[in-house]
Amino acid sequence: MTNTGTTMDPYRTNKLNHSILRVLGDLLQVAVKDPRVGFVTLNQVKLNRDHSVAEVYWSVLGDADERKTSFAGLKKARGFLQNRLGRTLGLRHAPELRFMYDDTVEKGMEIDGVLDGLAARGEFETAEERMRQLTLDDLTPPAELLDGLRAAQKVWVVPHHNPDPDAIGSALALAEALDNLDCEVRVVGYPDPPLGLSELPGYDRVTVCDEAERIFADEGPDTLVLVDCHRIDRTGPLQDVLDRFETRWCIDHHLVSGRKGPEPGWVEPRSCSTCTLIHRVVTALGMDPGPDRLPFDLSVSMATNIYAGLINDTGGFRFTNTHPLTFELARRLAACGVDTAWVSRTTMHRYRKQGIALLEKVLATFTYHQQGRILTVVADQAMLQETGGTLGDTEGFVNIATAVDGVERVAFIKELEPGVWRASLRVRGEGDVQQVAARHGGGGHKQASGCTLQGERDEVLATLVADLAGTLA
Repeated sequence: MTNTGTTMDPYRTNKLNHSILRVLGDLLQVAVKDPRVGFVTLNQVKLNRDHSVAEVYWSVLGDADERKTSFAGLKKARGFLQNRLGRTLGLRHAPELRFMYDDTVEKGMEIDGVLDGLAARGEFETAEERMRQLTLDDLTPPAELLDGLRAAQKVWVVPHHNPDPDAIGSALALAEALDNLDCEVRVVGYPDPPLGLSELPGYDRVTVCDEAERIFADEGPDTLVLVDCHRIDRTGPLQDVLDRFETRWCIDHHLVSGRKGPEPGWVEPRSCSTCTLIHRVVTALGMDPGPDRLPFDLSVSMATNIYAGLINDTGGFRFTNTHPLTFELARRLAACGVDTAWVSRTTMHRYRKQGIALLEKVLATFTYHQQGRILTVVADQAMLQETGGTLGDTEGFVNIATAVDGVERVAFIKELEPGVWRASLRVRGEGDVQQVAARHGGGGHKQASGCTLQGERDEVLATLVADLAGTLA
């Protein structure tokens, strides 16, 4: 069977396309005198199957009127160009030239403009790049939170159960600021705080939770502010009393997770500590305290408490939540007169003798899983009774676990009461334990989260190890 159609050689066609494009481009520059085609650019030539027609794609800088004028000039020059093209390339039959406007450049410029706009807004930056550019002043407290604090009359400021320096520092700094608003302020805390916290300025104003029921009935406070905490169920023995508050606010830097949503207020996961957010709230209230109130500045005692939370929640600026704004805040606090060395010495790496005895028993529970990539640690009620230690003494123990070479995930479980365990989950390097905490109704950050589980010790550990193994690459 004979093929009567014209056989197309793709290589020859492509070569001829480029030759036609080059010749026409030269002719437009030197041989065509019509000023209407002076700014025309030829972009591409496409021959049809039998080379009888050549589509010439062109563009021009300018608006629609200039495009119309240029096209008229090209049509007038078409016969001349077609004749010279055949002679220059030695073609027996020069292809018919059909000029097609090419809008790909304009579309490309439009896309470039869109992309440039998105880039200017940071849409293509990684989360880490955005965090490096974030400044302290970019963290703006919600107006409704500030208005609520200005309107409060009798306020309780409450950190989460088993508070760390960030929780206590936040509570004390905010309480002092609210004093300047002529509020009646009470900080409600818990027995047996970690060593050093009771030495922070203003700690003598803390009311232990054992008295909360009576004081609530006697004083009738109207406003609750949770700090370093966004849910009342994280306040342990205070939960039943705090449930009675009708007006509640929270200030926290932990991501919200679990079945319960946060109280109204400010939950800002970009912040390295709750004390960072407290600084922004105190600064805003100081500048605008409300009608008939005098503005106030950040005091040395406020700054000291804020710095205590900042340096502890960043692990002495060693943890991955340390960003440029962290140092920006540290500089501002130091400029207020904070004795930074005293804060570090007082709140970090301090242990009671009972705490050291407890640490010895906790170290004996170190158990490795997944070829040493997961480490589990335990502090139970029996250890506390044997050593005279408290759960507050365990503050910082988890950092020892994360310092073990080769360990990528840590689960430190502490027995709150028989069969109830508080798990502190940590990541060394890359990873996400927040998903594990959320699975059990907890929350936190990718690299540091917590949750509460119930059951026998070995059962709880097995559950956490299985969950953490699923986060390993």
